[in-house]
Amino acid sequence: MLLVIWLITFADRDLPTYWGTFTETSTTCDPPGPRSTCLSKGTWVSDDGSIVKDDINLDGSVGQGETVRAAYHPGGLMGDDVNNIVHVGIWAHAGLWMPWVMLAGFGAITWTQYRDWARAAAYTPRHRAGGS
Repeated sequence: MLLVIWLITFADRDLPTYWGTFTETSTTCDPPGPRSTCLSKGTWVSDDGSIVKDDINLDGSVGQGETVRAAYHPGGLMGDDVNNIVHVGIWAHAGLWMPWVMLAGFGAITWTQYRDWARAAAYTPRHRAGGS
């Protein structure tokens, strides 16, 4: 799955990226509470004012009623126009680097688990034939 995301993002890497300002108009948290996942909706306007997206989601966070710089990548297989989303700076090109970070994390977890399993197996007492 990570490879598929990376391949699609890599194929779409030459599509234009438009920078602008996202202004939050509403936030929905599900489930409500301190450990909830929140979705910010608002209006995004490109720097030159030629593109305006109303009722668009933000990939990132912003305070209630505040603004943040955000990027918009229309077109392609996973284009922001299809997903109705804009991205704060760090997430603007995450499809190119995030799969590798996640793969490294999965690799580290797998190696740690394997190492622990191998150590436990090495210290398991062996039973002698003959019952003693």
